[in-house]
Amino acid sequence: MIRRLLAPVALIALVAAAPQPPLALSLRFARTSFDLLDPVGIQLIVDNPSDRRRVVAFATPNEYALTIYRGGVEIWHSAAVSTEKSAQFGKTHARNIPSGASVFVTYVWNALDARGASPSQGLYRVVATFAGVGARLQATRSLRFIAPLEPNSVARLPAGSIATIAGRLAPDRKSIRSSGYSLPLSRSVRGIAAGRCIVVRGQVTSLRGVRGFAVSRSAPLQSDGRDRDCDSAIARYHHRFR
Repeated sequence: MIRRLLAPVALIALVAAAPQPPLALSLRFARTSFDLLDPVGIQLIVDNPSDRRRVVAFATPNEYALTIYRGGVEIWHSAAVSTEKSAQFGKTHARNIPSGASVFVTYVWNALDARGASPSQGLYRVVATFAGVGARLQATRSLRFIAPLEPNSVARLPAGSIATIAGRLAPDRKSIRSSGYSLPLSRSVRGIAAGRCIVVRGQVTSLRGVRGFAVSRSAPLQSDGRDRDCDSAIARYHHRFR
């Protein structure tokens, strides 16, 4: 009788002690192609293949880290993380990871590099690190920034269109210019030197038939050779816009 009673207990203990299948990490974006200065929502997806919740400890308050590369060059990173068990006392904590694939966190990157400049058009690589103690995971995914539009594109865009425009900042900082066309801006652009190639994101306006641009964000264009030739960084209207 005692043996029969102890058998289920022993089986439960054996199942509990069995190694759990490893967690997996992946990345998801709303899309893989973005306008410059369009914030990028990055979702970290953790897949727990077990049919039970899994408790994961973290050695620091930061549970994950993100790094953005262009080619082999790092252009931006979030706060660093560690999985060392010798973390400062009282800083460790744990999270329950549900069974199946679930969104662990959504991080919104502001689409600026570490110097506060807008990356230029091209392909970028996002590397994510999930820093659980005994469950350090990594995932990589690419995204593309498309070329900004030229200033004279506003003449062919409907009023109210959202777009990213590039040009050289005028001395009065109230307009940008490229290919002989000057686009008036809704406000002065501060903190950027006049004459610099910049990008502005916002909305096309029309006042008494005169087109302008209501600026919501602005930043210098990342110096990668294109800064010396602003026109070469700009797409003609027949490319795409949002």
